[in-house]
Amino acid sequence: MARRALVVAFVLGVATPLAAAAAYTLLGLWSVRAATSPPWLEAVLARHALHLATRRQALGVHNPLPDTEDTLAAGMKVYHDNCAGCHGEPGKPSHWGTANLYPAAPQFSDHPSSLSTAQMFLIIKYGVRYSAMGGWDGELKDDDIWRAATFLSRIRTLPPAVATTWNPR
Repeated sequence: MARRALVVAFVLGVATPLAAAAAYTLLGLWSVRAATSPPWLEAVLARHALHLATRRQALGVHNPLPDTEDTLAAGMKVYHDNCAGCHGEPGKPSHWGTANLYPAAPQFSDHPSSLSTAQMFLIIKYGVRYSAMGGWDGELKDDDIWRAATFLSRIRTLPPAVATTWNPR
């Protein structure tokens, strides 16, 4: 009797929702429009999957560059030249990176990332599937990707000389 209750609980609690989600997907009811926000569960699962996957993949990945003012200034230049078009700059959010795009490109000057330098390096280098973030592997040298990742990881705590150049207000 207890075994039957366990099977019923499994079917009702796990199999039925999975079957419903599969049917919803296979019937083409899942919206794929970039200009609309996804259902909350999809957004939560995708965000958690990204953070967990990059955290795991970043284990053992270490920044070969020193965290110096020169590295940060060079990273700011890489960001300005290659990333700002989608991710914006202080006082200049990217219209292209935020309008009719889901997920919208993070605007790092307004909402700095909480990811580690190694996680950001991996995202910049390889991109993020099912987003507008393409990989820069082969487009930028690894050292330049590390410079941009180092800059982004310190965007809240830039040394005065770099901070003044980044946000001259």
